[in-house]
Amino acid sequence: MRPSALAILAVAFASAAFAQSPGEYSLDQGFIKFSAPPAWPVIMQKTEGDPQFIAFQVKDPADTGSGEATRVTVETRLLNDSSNFQAMVNRDVDKAKQMPGYEQRTEGVDATTLRYFARNGKTKYEYRETWYLNGHLLVHARCARPMLDKTTTQWTAEYEKGCAQIMASLKPH
Repeated sequence: MRPSALAILAVAFASAAFAQSPGEYSLDQGFIKFSAPPAWPVIMQKTEGDPQFIAFQVKDPADTGSGEATRVTVETRLLNDSSNFQAMVNRDVDKAKQMPGYEQRTEGVDATTLRYFARNGKTKYEYRETWYLNGHLLVHARCARPMLDKTTTQWTAEYEKGCAQIMASLKPH
């Protein structure tokens, strides 16, 4: 084989070795790994520098024509000092509490998750957020969905399952 053919095969093999399965994602050069439902399309991502994030749109048939959208984001930030973690979480929680119509949901909620309702424009949204410290990285996951009358219970159950999947897969092991 010619050297160029060998190089092409080596690159193809290396690419295949690092390929991710559908629904598997990573940030910070693979240090942060998580899974999401494969049917959720990535709508934005920044996987270099700091911060990094991946944003998904979860299509709810009830969204059609409403101008609203269900979004899920995973973001990482490098902390120079991991003792700043709680202060940054507190800052994010305070920011959430300043949103119009903020109402915390406490029934049946895991203590590590902030669940609340707030208005985004004229529409009420449900938010679900959690933060983890993984090494010197702050990892923040946020699920946000509009509360639309036409949203089905089946869709809601699948959405809840997908959010839980992301949050559980992000937990440091």
